[in-house]
Amino acid sequence: MHVEKGRSGAGNYLQEIILPFRPNYDIFPPIEPAKIFRGELGMIQRNDCRRYLCWFLFVLFISLIFGPLRAEETQLIRVRKGDTISYLSFKIYGKYDSKMVDLLQRENPQIKDIDLIYAGQELRFPAPEVIRKKLGEKPAPPSVPVGTERKEDPLLKETSSKEESMDRTQVRANKGVITYLEGQVQVKKSGETEWSAARPNMILSERDQIRVQAKSRAELILDNQSVMRLSENTLLTIHKLEEEVATRKETTRMELSLGKLWTRTAKLFNPASRYDIRTPTAIAGVQGTIYQLQVGEDRETNIQVFQGTVNVYNPFPAAKPSQPGQVTQWEKPQEVTGPGEVPGPASISREEWTKIVLRQYQQITVTDRGIPRPTSFNAHKERQNEWVRWNEERDADFLPPERPR
Repeated sequence: MHVEKGRSGAGNYLQEIILPFRPNYDIFPPIEPAKIFRGELGMIQRNDCRRYLCWFLFVLFISLIFGPLRAEETQLIRVRKGDTISYLSFKIYGKYDSKMVDLLQRENPQIKDIDLIYAGQELRFPAPEVIRKKLGEKPAPPSVPVGTERKEDPLLKETSSKEESMDRTQVRANKGVITYLEGQVQVKKSGETEWSAARPNMILSERDQIRVQAKSRAELILDNQSVMRLSENTLLTIHKLEEEVATRKETTRMELSLGKLWTRTAKLFNPASRYDIRTPTAIAGVQGTIYQLQVGEDRETNIQVFQGTVNVYNPFPAAKPSQPGQVTQWEKPQEVTGPGEVPGPASISREEWTKIVLRQYQQITVTDRGIPRPTSFNAHKERQNEWVRWNEERDADFLPPERPR
């Protein structure tokens, strides 16, 4: 811009001459403050405003395009009281292992100790699809429409059948993870003789033991998303945690020697799967059930079913000795199915009972002397107990993704 100053009879005058822009102007040209007071900005200042506006709209457009993509890849989770990395991992992804630990630590470099997180912290969790990609997991194969199957070469078919038969014999060792701790909890790993302090996110395997001291409690989540919570003065031993890879047959065997245990079992895909908890006087076999199991100092076992069905087995079935050269014949088990179906007010002797089926809101107490018939309990009254309320609140909060078949 060129400003020409002149004089006339009426006084001084200013004449503004507008010149075209140079093609190589600066994006953000410097502005001298003195020119503002002298009125020397003219059309250049107005065009600068348009240029700033264009850059703002461009940046806004880019952020609108790429912003949602990043939000879908990562979600921000605010830690609540009682949360652990393993619990959140089970809740979001349905699993937890050492590989997950490495990925989550890289996503949250601000955490120095993965076992110590606090309420109010914000943690980044990648989307499940991103996790599967980083772990190298293959997606489920697409279904083939009927009638469009390709014919296999007989030699390849024979080879694949051999590989399939080998896969059917493969057994995978499962595990349990300590997802909640309160108070003093100890573990004794397989092969060790001393107890050590338990830590959040600790992984337990077969033949490991966990012991909960007075005024304490702990939570254990298994690979199949079954949940076990231990009350104070409780001792639990893990005897077997395994799964046949091809058939999805799962075998879970625990032993509750003393104390109180709340169990929410996941749905097992193979009907031949077993989820048994043994006590000194009974074996509780369940599937897709929520129930409470308590063993007293006198070896008395009390079982309460809050949801589903529990099969209570005699851990010491009586069998008649066979004669030499005679094949032992096992009698078909007799099933007793709840209140009103066991005749008479007397208890069933230890030798007489084989299996009793407990249904929702039924309970039973098993002793060394015998077993009474099942009775109903008041669920509303039981929920006045803080331990029961806490477990049901945790159950309502823990909603993991559905397990892939």
